[in-house]
Amino acid sequence: MFKKRSEIFDTNFVYFIILSFFVIIRIIASTFVINTALSYVLNSVIQLGLMLLIPLFLFTYLRKQKISTTIKQYGFNKINIKSVLLSLLIGILVYLITIFISTFFSFILSIFGYEGSSSSGAVSSYPIWLLFVELIMTAVLPGICEEVAHRGMLLNGYKSMGTKKAILFSGLFFGLMHLNIEQFFYATIIGFFFGFVAIITDSIFPTMIMHFTNNAISTFLGFAVANKMPIGSAISSFFEKIISSGPILAILMLFLVIGIILFLLFFLTMLLFKETRLKRLTAVADKILKHQLRNEIMNGIDEAEKKPFNDFDEDVIFSQQMLGNKRVVNVNFKKDLFYTKQIYKPTFKDNIFMYVNLFLGIIVTLFTFIWGVL
Repeated sequence: MFKKRSEIFDTNFVYFIILSFFVIIRIIASTFVINTALSYVLNSVIQLGLMLLIPLFLFTYLRKQKISTTIKQYGFNKINIKSVLLSLLIGILVYLITIFISTFFSFILSIFGYEGSSSSGAVSSYPIWLLFVELIMTAVLPGICEEVAHRGMLLNGYKSMGTKKAILFSGLFFGLMHLNIEQFFYATIIGFFFGFVAIITDSIFPTMIMHFTNNAISTFLGFAVANKMPIGSAISSFFEKIISSGPILAILMLFLVIGIILFLLFFLTMLLFKETRLKRLTAVADKILKHQLRNEIMNGIDEAEKKPFNDFDEDVIFSQQMLGNKRVVNVNFKKDLFYTKQIYKPTFKDNIFMYVNLFLGIIVTLFTFIWGVL
């Protein structure tokens, strides 16, 4: 039927497989009584099978390329220790932003009569070994596997539609993938931010670290509350004090806190960009200039062996001018380093599974709002 498939079609088709199986597993889990051990097994199948192996191997098979090509395409570019630390700090800020977004939309949903799915019973026992198990299941696996599916396959598979659309759709599907109206809003907004970070750093590792940090903090605080540790109620106490200070002062203080968090988020993200993509581009520029200098010293080199400046990296722009008897080389980076325009307009055939994915994700998410299922 589809003899000539585009990359966008393959991306949408693979994600359709992922989402379909995910919905089936969630329906089974909500229909039958699932014990803790089986829930861990199902979570492992979802993360390792659906979110990691299928995007890597099925996508590779459909594109008829090597697995190494897929891994490179997904943005598995190394980052330094400083970038790791910056990603951890940004992950903490992402968690704080998540609290604000979640609280705001929970309030909006409550106006429409939605009560949410908060568990009424407190955890009777939460030993330290269970914390490590929960960290693996809710932080390590999602931090790696969900990023491969969304910031790896989806974000890069949609890049030919332009960076903005790639960030938009990958973030939207990240929100819908949670199949829960409570999680949809903050997951979508965080998905937009993660997509932006993956673009400007040209690496999937920073978003993996941020995703892990966000989920790990939430998991640890659950452990702290269950074990009545002081840190467990620190954040909630902080917000209670703000709210109890009066409506006007509370609003001003909340805006101040949000402003500080957003400023730090922007500042650290720009530092992360300098430590990742900008450093790599600077290294490329140095390599090109050394190559040019070597060619000039070796007077006997053939003209055919002298590679043009712009053949080395599409994001680096080189120009040269003569100042007296000296030649000066100017190194600049493209203004659209962060955003690229649309170079391919998808057809209906390309997007047919995207429409199916949107329909499926929206319908199931609405079910969680209307009937409280899943």
